[in-house]
Amino acid sequence: MTYRILLYTGALAAIAGGMPRVISSFIPYSEGVLGLEIFYGFIDISLLLGLFAIYLRQAEKLGWLGLVGFLVTVVGLASIVGPDRTLWGVDLYQLGAAVLLVGLAGLSAAMLWVGVMKSAALYWLAALVAGIMASLSHSPFAFAVSGMLFGIGFVSAGVAVILELDEQQP
Repeated sequence: MTYRILLYTGALAAIAGGMPRVISSFIPYSEGVLGLEIFYGFIDISLLLGLFAIYLRQAEKLGWLGLVGFLVTVVGLASIVGPDRTLWGVDLYQLGAAVLLVGLAGLSAAMLWVGVMKSAALYWLAALVAGIMASLSHSPFAFAVSGMLFGIGFVSAGVAVILELDEQQP
């Protein structure tokens, strides 16, 4: 397998996870519903795989801030895959989602600094702002907006990777 195929596959995973993440913003969460858990698991795993391609495509340009943002994002995203749990009174999904958005903020800042995947970076930063607003206001609408922006960011980044690879095609 070539590096190019790996990046294409990851970019497609980002899109395949981002699009249903937008849709899932409108689906009320029901704990323990097998179909929903599988659906959310597919989204999270797709986004995790897509994140690697998104980062690897620009890794040399993103520097230390990009690397730290990427690693924090991986930890946050990996922690929310699977059934949601509360441990010692801590909602692990909310904690993982917060870590994920903070990591994406760092990765987004690095992307904006070096001028790559600017649309995705702006969507992710907007998702963070909407997520903070949602947490402070407990607004279901703000939570939905945050999830939509988050998913659109992954679609945008996946498309950007594919377009960059296509431009390099001899």
